[in-house]
Amino acid sequence: MTAIPFFAAHPLPVFSFLSPESKRQLEQYLLTGNTAFREKKLLEFFKSIDWLDDATLLGDRLLQKFSPGFRRQLGREIAHYRQEKLSSRAENAQKREEYKLRVFAYFRQHMPPADKALLESLRDFELDLTGRDVNWRHYFTLDSFKKIDAFIQASHEERQTLFAQFRKDVETYKKNYDKIYNANYTAEAQRGFTFDDWCDMMGDEAPRNHHKSRSHQGSGSRQGYASRPDNKILQAFQTLGVSAGASPEVVKKQYRQMTLQYHPDLPNGNEEKMKAIVGAYQELQRYWSTQAVAL
Repeated sequence: MTAIPFFAAHPLPVFSFLSPESKRQLEQYLLTGNTAFREKKLLEFFKSIDWLDDATLLGDRLLQKFSPGFRRQLGREIAHYRQEKLSSRAENAQKREEYKLRVFAYFRQHMPPADKALLESLRDFELDLTGRDVNWRHYFTLDSFKKIDAFIQASHEERQTLFAQFRKDVETYKKNYDKIYNANYTAEAQRGFTFDDWCDMMGDEAPRNHHKSRSHQGSGSRQGYASRPDNKILQAFQTLGVSAGASPEVVKKQYRQMTLQYHPDLPNGNEEKMKAIVGAYQELQRYWSTQAVAL
């Protein structure tokens, strides 16, 4: 019986965990039928072991063609592969966290105070203008020793070019955002807000008897619509940890402190918390903008 180079032609990581006896039986299975078709099915099976549970995996129709003893043996070898992969992922995650901590310590030790203040002022520039720091993170995320050294050693001309491009990107985003927001606001103001719009917005909280409530839309619908943004704004104040109705200056100061605490690029950062903080601040900015337009 002629051997076929299945395992050499498809070097999947799991194959290194299979015993010679397992490989021999699998190759024998390939040679005793439609080889091309069986090779395709066997490859699909091994590519699916990373996301299928054990019961589904071992219950696959393909394995039913083998003896119970071989199925158990193959199950043990696949379980060993999975365990090693999980251990490797945990080890790599720990190494990345340790590297991040070393880079953070290197930044604090070697970055001149003037450069630290400069980076903070650039971040404040974007936060004040847009309520986010996406462009700042794109340009100034110094997440390696090489990037930190390159920023420290950059010439005055190189820095000025980088800062000019950064400011241009921030101002372009702000300009486009204001254009879209003002266009949407104007369109909504011209169209008006109807009782049907309010029912669609409230969803399950809308009155069950639509026709009966429609006759009271002059009072009830307005009150329902007004309470909706109020709750949203109160939630935003609560997310930022300030009292309801706090001034923009107080909110901005708290926002900066929280983003420095939960920024995902920092050790022990929290990406989900950071998204919630940025979303709350942007919600308050839209609220203040609406209040200014209304006045």
